[in-house]
Amino acid sequence: MKVKKITSETSYVLNKVSPRLNSSAVVGLMAAYTESDRRRHRYCFHQNPDVSLHDIVIVYDEKSYIPPNKHIGKSESLLVLNGCLDFFIFSDDGRVIEYRRLGSIGTQYPFYVRVPPNTWHGLRAVGSDPCIIKETISGPYDRSTLLWGDFAPNEAVGVDEGARWYDEVSRKCRVNSIVQPADEVFERVSDTLFRSSRQLLTVGRAQLEPIVAASHRSPLRRARLLCHMGPEDKLQEMFISLAAGVDIEESVHIRKDESLTVVSGNAEYVFPNEDGSVRDVAPLGPYDSEMCSDDFFFARINRFVPHKIVVPENEIVIHEATTGPFIKEDTAYRLKWIDQ
Repeated sequence: MKVKKITSETSYVLNKVSPRLNSSAVVGLMAAYTESDRRRHRYCFHQNPDVSLHDIVIVYDEKSYIPPNKHIGKSESLLVLNGCLDFFIFSDDGRVIEYRRLGSIGTQYPFYVRVPPNTWHGLRAVGSDPCIIKETISGPYDRSTLLWGDFAPNEAVGVDEGARWYDEVSRKCRVNSIVQPADEVFERVSDTLFRSSRQLLTVGRAQLEPIVAASHRSPLRRARLLCHMGPEDKLQEMFISLAAGVDIEESVHIRKDESLTVVSGNAEYVFPNEDGSVRDVAPLGPYDSEMCSDDFFFARINRFVPHKIVVPENEIVIHEATTGPFIKEDTAYRLKWIDQ
């Protein structure tokens, strides 16, 4: 895997076809994080700051203070791969509106949260394990759209004061009985499509069980949980269960990049050439905390790159992200893209 280090906290993963990450390669990410003064490092998988879909895998721990912030006009999502964190939603004057504990996919906690645009949110890692998080946000990067809450200490004050501030935030949550809400029940739109009406959306593994079951019942061997609010949303996200026997034709995305993160199960990402030969095959599997797996838990598929998923047994559950609005013609299937 080729990595270009930009700063002590940021590296870009280089691959024109499909920048991707497996558990064994996380060793490099972890090494860079421990060398950082602020105890964090990120791998960026987008081509540059100007593209419309930003995919980031970042690691930090309880010694890293991240003040509350919000993104003007942009949705953001976090998917926890390792560790636990406390996640807070704030009002403009710094009062806690909602609180959630998030944890990696194998824990009892939700592992995914989608944050609406213009929403003050803050987080901190808890426990001894470092947090590894897949972040997804709309580009291009614009410093003016990222605001920091003046109701919280500036990051320059240091980790200790930041930790004390978050301790006080947690205490107020207990005093004011602000507790983690119950797991959400998703609306069934059809036999294979589920969605939520909540803008602040969390997902846990147990909530995906109906989607998995629906994929096995479906003749098409697939089912989806939509996380965005509608086809015009700038950031389109969904959880997809693909059961063994699913047959999705080779395709390319004409104007958009796409990414996937594996929640559970195994499959293969096949990258064909126009003559039908295979350019590359990427084995897919969930993140392995022992960091000894060569299966890719994250893959980004750049625009104009033909690709196909093959599921050999059981099913694979993935989180998929791309940019909106949804336009059907942005995806071309094999016969069409060969003709072009």
